[in-house]
Amino acid sequence: MRSALTCFSLALLAILPACGSGGSATSIGAGASSADAGKPTTDILFHGISTADAINPSEATLSWQPAVIASSGAGSAQMRYRVYRGLTESLAQQEASLIATTLQGAESFIDSGLPDNTTLYYRVVAMDTDERTSITTEVASAHTPATYGPGSADFIANILPLWDTPMPGSPGTTCLSCHTTPGLGSLDLSTLEGVLAGIGTLQAPDSFVIPYQGESSWAEFLSRMTMLPNFFSHLPYFTQPTGLAAMEEPLMAWIFEGALSAPDSTPPVFEFGDPESAGRYHGEFTAFDTVKVTFPHASDPESLPFSGARAGQLEYAIYAGVDSNSINWGKPIAFGIVELSTQEEPTASVSFEWLQSDSLIVVVRPLDSSGRSVPFDFENYDPENASAAELDAFRHRMRNQSANEREIFIAR
Repeated sequence: MRSALTCFSLALLAILPACGSGGSATSIGAGASSADAGKPTTDILFHGISTADAINPSEATLSWQPAVIASSGAGSAQMRYRVYRGLTESLAQQEASLIATTLQGAESFIDSGLPDNTTLYYRVVAMDTDERTSITTEVASAHTPATYGPGSADFIANILPLWDTPMPGSPGTTCLSCHTTPGLGSLDLSTLEGVLAGIGTLQAPDSFVIPYQGESSWAEFLSRMTMLPNFFSHLPYFTQPTGLAAMEEPLMAWIFEGALSAPDSTPPVFEFGDPESAGRYHGEFTAFDTVKVTFPHASDPESLPFSGARAGQLEYAIYAGVDSNSINWGKPIAFGIVELSTQEEPTASVSFEWLQSDSLIVVVRPLDSSGRSVPFDFENYDPENASAAELDAFRHRMRNQSANEREIFIAR
């Protein structure tokens, strides 16, 4: 079943520009300079495209090793490369899928203006100065993430006004009437630090807020309101709960996003270039039917809670396929969240069941918490038979994941 979203992506792909960006492409279709121009030849040794990586929701970067002339061993500096793109592997093999021809000596290409949340397949063919082309069928895929959607909950704009709601039956009394300064049996609701510390400190908080856990925080909030002797002072909120009910949704949404001072506006990334990350991104079979992937913590300081603790801050979506071109980007095969017991360890790990083959390709993508307030049933989600509404909900839930796309090859 094809959703309206998929149809939109296909229509958009059809009108994408023929050339990428970065100054590495020239116009296509130049005239031949010899009788053999345009003819495939075995005299050009070229493996084909090496990698295709999504670098953001609208761009992918391609790379390859230079080609050489078999008969002379020369030619790499003069070689140009023809870049093909398709929505399927077979389409990428067709001449009509040509999108650009690079300048001489190029070893990479940036394809821009792409639709987000779309898998694209690329093929690269080498071409010599006589415009003879290599016989190359190698295809690599890249999946652009959904356009990043930052959180929406702001402490000053969305949370602070909740405490100024008049108590039912007592118009002159609000939460802030009693909770403006920290002290015995009290907490300061007028500041972010006061809310997150409760009657404790940020290092040892005693607050109803459990970052990223909206339902648990709401249950704790109600528990503290009904706890003796607090129950009698809060009784009007329960006898006439209209004011209390208005607090639940915005409070939970804010906490689901990490209880931040302002909405997170950037996705997380793996710092693959950091020496501290070296050797920490890998996978293995731990049993015949079980695969374990290990990865360094992704970086997203903007979404750290006020206390600085990163436990539960990020989720990690695990994608897998028999090969890189068969990764199912429509549904992660597993999820992982950094728990309290592992927050200070240099790596995190996720295990999942795999019976499809003796080897596989895995990609780990970190997600920050801005989409976590979107309820979604991953267990029963079937992208092949999902309705347009379900596909849109999945896209919205996954809108905040990194564009990093480094593959892990694992063999039994």
